[in-house]
Amino acid sequence: HIGEFKDESGVAHKGGVMALSYNSTGTQLITASADKTVKLWDCETQACISTLEVGQDLNDQQLGCIWAGAFALSVSYSGDINYIDLNSNAITKVLRGHQKSIETMEVKSGKVYTSSFEGRSSIYDAESGDVNYFTGAIHKSKVLDTKISGDTIISVDNSNKILRTPLSSCEMGESSSSVPSNVKYFDVHSGSDTEIYSCDNTLVMFKDGNQVFSQELKYDPNGCAISPCGTVLAVGAKEAPKLYLYDIEGSSFVQRQEIALTAATTEIKFSPDGKLLGAATVGRTVLLLDVEKSYKPVQHCWSTQSKTMSCSFSPDSRFMCVAGVDTNIVVGDCSQPMEPAIKIIRAHPLGTINRVRWLDDKTIASSGSDMQVRQHTINV
Repeated sequence: HIGEFKDESGVAHKGGVMALSYNSTGTQLITASADKTVKLWDCETQACISTLEVGQDLNDQQLGCIWAGAFALSVSYSGDINYIDLNSNAITKVLRGHQKSIETMEVKSGKVYTSSFEGRSSIYDAESGDVNYFTGAIHKSKVLDTKISGDTIISVDNSNKILRTPLSSCEMGESSSSVPSNVKYFDVHSGSDTEIYSCDNTLVMFKDGNQVFSQELKYDPNGCAISPCGTVLAVGAKEAPKLYLYDIEGSSFVQRQEIALTAATTEIKFSPDGKLLGAATVGRTVLLLDVEKSYKPVQHCWSTQSKTMSCSFSPDSRFMCVAGVDTNIVVGDCSQPMEPAIKIIRAHPLGTINRVRWLDDKTIASSGSDMQVRQHTINV
């Protein structure tokens, strides 16, 4: 057929037509446009059968479409994939997710909270796989780290901006502050509303959302962790294989111990029961220290193939997992440290794993530069 397709306004679309797709018989076609609509056309008459307005936001511009039986799929500028029922002219399902590397991830009550390189923050339902986005005054640059404190998720970005967002609404921007320099990692203690940020050659403490103390350091800090009891701060040096322990005293902290390591650390975690301290490292080693024995190294036979970026303990403190550049997840049994580790090979085959967290005592969530969130079940 040769002809010009027009709707009742005299044009096909009010913006550029980005894609079109025919049905299997060639009698109808759909078009996707930058005017944020998807239209269904009759090829014989060149008449518009229906118009679906996807949304009003810039991200709702439609960049692609394809026919799939009684349904059509369209792709929004945001990266969302829309399932369109052509009979009812309605979107029945939307597949959402990240379009850039996932930099941070935290979990709580079956929800997975992620943030990515371009500042997008999302909520994944671990059971259904459904995804929604945080709204409000979201981050505009790379999110460096996130932590959950009670019913609030705290996040910090590349512009040194800190946002504290209620998990009940996931509406960002109501509470914000900033730190003086770039943050590598930070940790929180919910019971005392304490936040400690590892910045350039500085540690910064917040209480109740306000900065109360800072200390300049002779080393550049990297990962940091607050003990479950809230009285000890562990900080790893970025360039040197050393771990520093501080006593937290109200609204300040004082260094009390320096520990030599075999490799510099990245992310550091205390076990939920407070008996162990673990860390991912820039080498092939996995750090595990016995807190009750003055942070004496626990002998184990776990190792990785390259630098690890993240570590996490299971809720019951039995297992510790690490992951990173080699795309594998290594899981060690802390109750039997000389037993071989469980290895999930190529857990993210397309890129570095940036975060691992436990959903429950046997289930690990992981995310990374491949823009994916995956779940892994440990059978023991």
